[in-house]
Amino acid sequence: MSGKLSSRTAWLPLAVLIICLAVWAAPIVAQGPGLAIDQASLRLWPEYDDPGLLVIFSGAFTGTATFPQKVAFPVPAGARGIQATVIAANGDLLSQPWQIVDGKLTYTLPEPAFQIEFYLDRPASSNRRDIGFTFETAYPIKNLAVSLQQPARATGFSATPQPEQSLQGSDGFTYYAINRADVAAGARLPFNLRYTKNDQGLSVAQARLDTTAPAPAPGTASPGATSGGLPQWLPILLIGLGVAALAGAVGYWFLRVRPADSPAPAPARKRSGSQAKPGPPGKTIFCTQCGRQFAAGDRFCANCGAARRS
Repeated sequence: MSGKLSSRTAWLPLAVLIICLAVWAAPIVAQGPGLAIDQASLRLWPEYDDPGLLVIFSGAFTGTATFPQKVAFPVPAGARGIQATVIAANGDLLSQPWQIVDGKLTYTLPEPAFQIEFYLDRPASSNRRDIGFTFETAYPIKNLAVSLQQPARATGFSATPQPEQSLQGSDGFTYYAINRADVAAGARLPFNLRYTKNDQGLSVAQARLDTTAPAPAPGTASPGATSGGLPQWLPILLIGLGVAALAGAVGYWFLRVRPADSPAPAPARKRSGSQAKPGPPGKTIFCTQCGRQFAAGDRFCANCGAARRS
């Protein structure tokens, strides 16, 4: 009996170990494959609204993942002006709290679509610019579309890798496209942009980090003007003057034209049948009720009807 009991108890530690391994592996099996990005866009815009390089990375995770999910995107050291957002169903960008953990921009993403952006300082140089950036992703990307924007007033633009095509955007800028498929997680894609620019001005007015707006680029409207060249405050001023004129007209009508609220005095009543005549000098008598002068022979006031008193 004791031998059988001993053989049974010998399997007990092994059974406990198997149960622990099953409990530990259960969340991994339930989680399934890791996060993957179906479609993504990488935009590199030098000297756009900041003297440095604006980096915008957006996309959407595949539908197999459940959300909310904690995501992490590698960002280079020195990144500034960081924004971490979720792309709502209506296309709005909703900012989310974020933190940098081990060189990665980390935040909780409530929906599959995302967009992150930041600025990188470009190295000091003369009119010939040379800007390098290496893109790294923590997730596999099925299709990645890279868009390089040529700064306003820049010439001799070139890039490495060689862009596949160039196109004129509806905003007036020239863009160069590079497409990559099946980008593996942890892959590093280096890009280098070169061009000549004879000024330090930006492509558009600074709006992200400060309120100091330089002179607009040729062909663009200044911040204080409408598309027709008129100041934006002029229509507001005209509307204000119109409202003031209307208010003045209404006030004048109330004060000068509109009849008084109280009824007009009733005409004098002629009880004697003839126009009242003032009494002889020295014997003028007035009505004690309304103050009208009694005529000679009046026993009652021709205005209010009060009896005459000596």
